[in-house]
Amino acid sequence: MTPSPPLRQARLELDAPLRHPLPRAEAEALVALLRGRAPPGHPHPLFRLPEAALLLTGESLDHATAGSRLLREEAAPRLAISASLPPRPRLLVGALDWLSGLLQAETGALLGFVVPPGSHRHDMRLLAWNGRRLVPLGPLPDRMAAPGGGCSMGAFQRAAGLPAPDAEREELQPAMRRVVLAQLGRRALPVSQAALDGGFDGQGLFRAWLAAAAAGLHGFRTRLGVATLDAA
Repeated sequence: MTPSPPLRQARLELDAPLRHPLPRAEAEALVALLRGRAPPGHPHPLFRLPEAALLLTGESLDHATAGSRLLREEAAPRLAISASLPPRPRLLVGALDWLSGLLQAETGALLGFVVPPGSHRHDMRLLAWNGRRLVPLGPLPDRMAAPGGGCSMGAFQRAAGLPAPDAEREELQPAMRRVVLAQLGRRALPVSQAALDGGFDGQGLFRAWLAAAAAGLHGFRTRLGVATLDAA
């Protein structure tokens, strides 16, 4: 019997402001993780997993990571994470739960993305802030595998009244927040059906637009980039 191939690693990319002041126990845990060590005695279930020590320092041959670091900024320190994680779902779930208690952000902000364990390395799930915690949004549409007749991204943008993903920040940010809040609330945004030029996967196309906008605005991208999201 041929053994199953090993599961692909997960990936965590995050750029978010930290709570200030950060509780001492969480600050010490963060420093330990940045040094590649699990914090001893921390009560969060994440740290019962031996792989937790790799949360901020894990690397992969499958894709390049930029490393994790604290960024000292005038308004508030920021945490930047770029790491690969062993393919254990509990590890990624626990990481997002623990990290949520360290962060502060505006509701509807995009703070990074994950690639779930076992998924293709370009299976990006954007991370949104719902006011309390990090929430992975749904998958992006597989434009390469989609049957012919799918709606083009340009037509979708016009039908949904969205700016181009490379628009100026002042125009892009409020539109992105509106789409993220709708995704978090599982609400449909209005789309002019007459302006579409093919099959319409509403929620998936909204997420594809978000990914393209976030790639340009925040640098959230896999090595593949987002050009393949619109073959039209």
